Amino acid sequence: MTLQYDDPIIELYRESFPDFARMVRRMGGSLEEAKDSFHDALLIYLEKGKAGTLQLHSSPRAYLLGTAKICWLHTRKKGAMLSLPEGFEPATPEEPDTEEREKKLLDSLQKSGKKCLELLKAVYYDHCSMDHIAGRFGFKGRRSATVQKYKCLEKVRKEIKITEIYAQ
Repeated sequence: MTLQYDDPIIELYRESFPDFARMVRRMGGSLEEAKDSFHDALLIYLEKGKAGTLQLHSSPRAYLLGTAKICWLHTRKKGAMLSLPEGFEPATPEEPDTEEREKKLLDSLQKSGKKCLELLKAVYYDHCSMDHIAGRFGFKGRRSATVQKYKCLEKVRKEIKITEIYAQ
């Protein structure tokens, strides 16, 4: 079988791999590590697609990049654990204030109220439809659920501005 450049898999590879390679390089990895992890992710994507178990909640590109990142981090963690002497833990490449920002963001989400937190979780984490959310939360319809989602997002945005998590 001859692969042509109009093959969707080739196009997906060509548009996704450069971004992934840059990300790996920024995080201290090599081009070879990026290739290995990306190829593993591509195989997972293809195998799940062939088996009919591929569940996309976003674009194929986003799925592939996310899977490749997980593969790379898993390989990186495994390699770090093998090479470090006993008693040493790998350093986390996070910014010093990232943990504090995450805590403030979580606090802002919690301050928006339990119902808002549950609604936003249903929308963004559980990927529920607005019709499903309307029924689940007792709203009159899809439009009411959409309006309530917007109000919840505004509450969270207001709290974020108050706590100055992302100062400009």
